Parts: sequence; C-alpha cells; structure tokens
Amino acid sequence: MFGYIRTQAEELRVREYAYYRSVYCGLCRCMEKTVSPLLSATLRYEYVLLALVRMLIAEEPGEITMRRCAANPLKKRPTMKENDALVFSAQSAAMLIYYQLLDHARDEKGLKGVGYRLLSPPAAMLYRTAKRKRRMLADAQWIDEFEVLDASVQKHLCALSDAERRGEISPDCAAQYFGELLAELFSCGLQDEAQKRIAYSIGLHTGRFIYLCDACDDVLKDEKSGSYNPFVLQAKEEHIDAACFMEEHRERILNALTLECSAAYNAALLAKGAHTHPAWPCVENIFVLGMPAVARHVTMHPGEPLPSGDAARRRTDIPQ
Repeated sequence: MFGYIRTQAEELRVREYAYYRSVYCGLCRCMEKTVSPLLSATLRYEYVLLALVRMLIAEEPGEITMRRCAANPLKKRPTMKENDALVFSAQSAAMLIYYQLLDHARDEKGLKGVGYRLLSPPAAMLYRTAKRKRRMLADAQWIDEFEVLDASVQKHLCALSDAERRGEISPDCAAQYFGELLAELFSCGLQDEAQKRIAYSIGLHTGRFIYLCDACDDVLKDEKSGSYNPFVLQAKEEHIDAACFMEEHRERILNALTLECSAAYNAALLAKGAHTHPAWPCVENIFVLGMPAVARHVTMHPGEPLPSGDAARRRTDIPQ
C-alpha cells in the first residue's frame, strides 16, 4: 500500500533536493544502525516524508555531513546525521512492514499468499530487533508512547481487514481506518498539543490519500482477481465494469484525492516557523506537486507503473 508519496524533483532547487536526498540517505543509514541492514532495503519515500514532517514540526533542522556508503563507495554524499526523527521513522518502518506482511499473508491466497508467508519470518526478525534496540533509546521522548502505538496499529489494521471482509462499499470508510493509523503514527510521542494536532492531521490525510490511490491503482487487477476494492464494489452496484467506472467517476475521485493533499498541506502550514525550516520546500513540493501528480496518474492510468519522479535528478546533480 506504499509507493504513492513522491516529489517532483525537477521543481526543487539544487540545495533543496540535496537536503531531501540527505534525509533519504540519513534514514537509510539510520535503518542500518538502529535496526538492521536488511531494513534499509525496504526504504520508501513515505518514511522520508514522516522524517521530514517530524523535523518540521519539532523545529529540528538536522545536521548534514558527507559520508560514503555501500551504494556509493567512491564519493562522499550529503547524509543527515542520526536524529530523533530519523530513528522514529526507522522504528516505524520495521513495525509497519511486519504488520503489513502479516495482514497480506492472512488475506492473500495462492502464490502471492505463499510469498507473503515466506517473507513474514524475516520481517518478524526485523520487528524483534527493532523492539530490542528501541529499549536502548532511553532519551527519546516517544519510546513509552510507541509501545501503545504498536497495539493501536494492530487495532486499526484489524478494523480495516474486517471492513474488507464484510465488503465495505464506501471508499471513505475504508480509507479512514488507514488514515487514523498514520495519524497516530505521525503524532506519536509529540509532547506539545499543538504539534500533536498538526502531525495528526497531516498523517490522517496522507493515510487516506495512500489508501485511495492504492484502490484506484489496483481497481482493474482487483476486479479480475476478486480481491476487495471499494471502487470495484461500486462499479458492480452500477452494473458496469471497473474501467468504465473509473472513466465516469475520474473527476470526482481526483477531486477527493486533491482535497486530501490540500488538507495535509494546510495542516503543515500551521507548524511554527514552517516557511523558514529547511525541510519546508521538500514538504511543500510533495503535497502541492508530487502527490497530486500521482493522483492524476492512478486515476487516468490505473495499474500502470508510476513515473519515477524522484529519479528525475541523478545523485550526481547534488553538489559535492
């Protein structure tokens, strides 16, 4: 269900893109150090957004250094030093991957289900490693609340699975479950109530956007396989196929996705000192350009690979 959070990299200035990539590289390094090198293979742009939002809200600009890594051993690259937001994102990734694989293993049948079941033990190992290393982070304010979040994630995923099993026809209802999951994740451990509300709102609308994008993108595939998809159910109710449904309702669905982007962006605007934070151009780019571009793609070309917007600039474009 991840993969729908993108930047429009060509619209970022060189220093802004360098900052974005430093967060990406810093998160990759943090995953290796604070959880396991295996976790870095699962790095997604959604976790980069989580780190950016947490730094923005906490007014933490981050510190960038030049480092080599296995992917780029010959040249040093701008890499953000480990900080609270990066560690939180790394821990969140280990937890979400584990629960998502369990969910897929439970729901999917055939070869897909077998594949998910085979991946579950390594994911469980990463999850246990993350929990063990999390206990060593005594200075992190979010540690105690993260344990509560862990149980809450299970609750929201169970509620979502129940909605899918009973054939919930409302996309809004199903999307709300995943939105609330990310809302609690984004706001976990923030001590200031205003910061917590802002992060909650950003997470809520980002989660709803991701779920609806996934439903749009998979609508033709789910129609063939018989898997749950609220848009397929609505198409059946109208006695048309999924392709016709998407064509007839494309503008309505696109407007709903665009509203989710706008709501997340407007919430981010409320963060104290947002416009002066170095993460702001990246966050703004994602909500104003990147996510709307993804929404247009999945509504117009469901099932087709997403354009690789984040690869629009090569790493060699970043000044050394």
